[in-house]
Amino acid sequence: MHPTAALLKAARWALVSAATLLGAGAATAQPVHHLSAQLLLGQIQQFQAQGVFADAQGVSINRYGGSWSGSDPSFIRFAGAQNGVLPGNHSRCSSFLTRLFQYQYAWSWNQEAYRFTDPKTQGSVKTASPEAYQYVGLIQQGKGFTEIQALNLAQPGDVLAWWVVGSSSNDHAMLIDEVRWNTLKTYPGGLPNSNPALVGTQYVEVRVIDSSSDTHTQDTRFVMKDGELTHIAGLGGGTIGLLLDANLRVIGRTWSLPTSDYYAKPDTWVKSLNERLKLAPSWGFAIGRLQAP
Repeated sequence: MHPTAALLKAARWALVSAATLLGAGAATAQPVHHLSAQLLLGQIQQFQAQGVFADAQGVSINRYGGSWSGSDPSFIRFAGAQNGVLPGNHSRCSSFLTRLFQYQYAWSWNQEAYRFTDPKTQGSVKTASPEAYQYVGLIQQGKGFTEIQALNLAQPGDVLAWWVVGSSSNDHAMLIDEVRWNTLKTYPGGLPNSNPALVGTQYVEVRVIDSSSDTHTQDTRFVMKDGELTHIAGLGGGTIGLLLDANLRVIGRTWSLPTSDYYAKPDTWVKSLNERLKLAPSWGFAIGRLQAP
């Protein structure tokens, strides 16, 4: 049997399992779009693990980029065990979310009900494909989302978005996959590298699913290809860090985790954290739960 055919046969069982999970979404409190995101990521990982990185035309099954329309449109594609369709992703961070919502709910942001004030231009806009910073605006203005004020109220499948206030540079949007509360650490004081303004805040690891050109800590976008660990940009899962105030509101973030051990080398750990932190008010953060379609 051809390797791809064997993988598609195996994927049939994955699809059946996923269908069962999707039907049980309400019982597990996981929205179906989160389960679909996990499924697509799992399918891509499964094929890559077996050496399938591209389709018959040589096009990578996992790519970062694309536009909403035009000659190079973004898309997501689930494996089809019956017809030999490979899984696929060609998206950026925000377009991945929009394509996911479109696939799952036939969602369209380009409606008057979702008109919002653009956080950067302050103009009234509606768009079929919001940028990441516009997701911040949609969440904070309650357009299609219920804003989640504290991280302890967040659930898998909620959207986390951030931006440099006043700019569309370095904005990012992703799905929360898991908040790892067992990693919660208090920012230490009394150390040479401590920032007194941050003493008493708390830092926690958060697993996310996103489409990105870069990688987080423990990132699935590092895969073995031709015997070498290779970074493949596109859809993946990784671990970021969030800094929380006393009310568990997000006041900072790191793209990746500090490299030193918190307990063995606390001063080195806090130095590494400080170098990675992007803090409010220069940065804005929003967590949103998609309202029932």
